[in-house]
Amino acid sequence: MKKLAIVCLLLFSVFSSAESAFEVLSLNSPVKESTANFLIKFNQNLEIEEVAYQIKNAGKIFEKPTNFQKVILSNGPEGKILKVNVSKLNSGFYQLFVKIKDKKGSEHMYKTKYKDHAMFVIESSLEVPMPDPKKNNATIAGIDSDNDGIRDDIQRWINEEFKDLPKVKMAVRQLAVGRQNDLLSVEDRQKSILAGRKMLGDLACLTVIAGLDERSRIDRELKDKLLNTKDRIYAEIKANANFSGQLWMLPNDINEERAMCNFDLNKL
Repeated sequence: MKKLAIVCLLLFSVFSSAESAFEVLSLNSPVKESTANFLIKFNQNLEIEEVAYQIKNAGKIFEKPTNFQKVILSNGPEGKILKVNVSKLNSGFYQLFVKIKDKKGSEHMYKTKYKDHAMFVIESSLEVPMPDPKKNNATIAGIDSDNDGIRDDIQRWINEEFKDLPKVKMAVRQLAVGRQNDLLSVEDRQKSILAGRKMLGDLACLTVIAGLDERSRIDRELKDKLLNTKDRIYAEIKANANFSGQLWMLPNDINEERAMCNFDLNKL
């Protein structure tokens, strides 16, 4: 497997295991409507002064997150509901950061042991047209008509190949985004290293869902389809060279592997 010939020592960040003052639970991920809804469950008696959220596209690893936006929670049958308008966001994997300021002026950020954000996926349209091969292969990036980070021909293959395996399909989509970022960042070594590290986490996510042998088979097939031109093959060679000598740590247990997924496995 690419890059794992390197001595694997350290990368994965582990967040505090201390209990957060509140939980953020996605109610409708994958999101197919214009609004993503989250249940806020308080673990402490908080007198809320202000609630704000911030969104980051987990697949666009070099993009900055949006600014924090204040929001008013609505009442739901199980607790407070945070509603986020996603009508202007592209399909893909997203991270939601939530902070609450109480009436005493203290600020509380949502986090779990392994993550500092909640997750949701936008699937406004899983189908895209098959691109013209000549135009699609003219560049390393190819054609990505819905701007979800996956080449259209690869997206169609994933949708068809794994249509009856929703968890595997989501993990392969995440890996496809990671491998595409890996190919497109090779001209900036630091960005290339970051993309390589993130992609190893994407591989770990697929491993925990499909198992090592099946992960290896799927990844080989994905790479065969991704690296279908000379320029794309050269880009992967350069990505490997950029990553040479870097350190990374294999997950310690299944919970760390699951935490590397950009989606909630319990929702599929």
